[in-house]
Amino acid sequence: MSHEPGSGDGAPPAAVPSIPGSAPRAKASPVATAQTLVDGLVELYREQIRRALSFDLDDTETSLAFVDHHLSTAAEEDRAPILSLLSSSAGVYYGELVRKLIGGTWIGDGTDPRRLRMLMKYQFIYFSPVDQAMEAIAGKSLELDDPRLVDAERFDPAFRLRPLPEPPEIAGPDHDTVWLSERLSELPQVPENQLVSLTCRFETLKLMHEFLATKHAAEGRSPVELGVSDYLETMAAEARRAD
Repeated sequence: MSHEPGSGDGAPPAAVPSIPGSAPRAKASPVATAQTLVDGLVELYREQIRRALSFDLDDTETSLAFVDHHLSTAAEEDRAPILSLLSSSAGVYYGELVRKLIGGTWIGDGTDPRRLRMLMKYQFIYFSPVDQAMEAIAGKSLELDDPRLVDAERFDPAFRLRPLPEPPEIAGPDHDTVWLSERLSELPQVPENQLVSLTCRFETLKLMHEFLATKHAAEGRSPVELGVSDYLETMAAEARRAD
């Protein structure tokens, strides 16, 4: 197969009532609320791994091998609440590694791990680490009608790139999305269960960054740092299409 271009301890703290006569509290940003949710779920997953494997996750890329092993033990699990908690906690641990080691920003509503998205900092790529973790558990690609996704309104485990113009046919071969898809298709084929592992996802994401950085340098383009505002229009359009 080819390469692809909440509850409990993970819940955010309860709101603190306002003191009569005091100024209303400012609404937290989607970045801050997302990070609060992520921090709680990461600690939850550290404890899960500590109990299951007697191993302390050390925030390195090699630790994903332990994560993948842990997830593979749940391949036959079909209870939605357990799958939801496992994919959420493991997914955010993986996403935090991406944020720390490659560079990115979380965005979400602060309550639902399935709504978390990782927005990459140095290349226009965004994705759902939790949905990718669900496929890592299954050891294969999943569709929305899979019984393990019974409560999911959407399921999107792909790495999303800069959108093509309308109509897509007018995009030339040098468009980043077209060009990168072609480069990824040239990589050696790997078994599906390896392809959907979080270790392979991480390696693929690094390759995508390296490919695009090399392309942009050859084109004389200066490096950029992307923020949430650079993604909002694209993500809003995607949400409209999903509705």
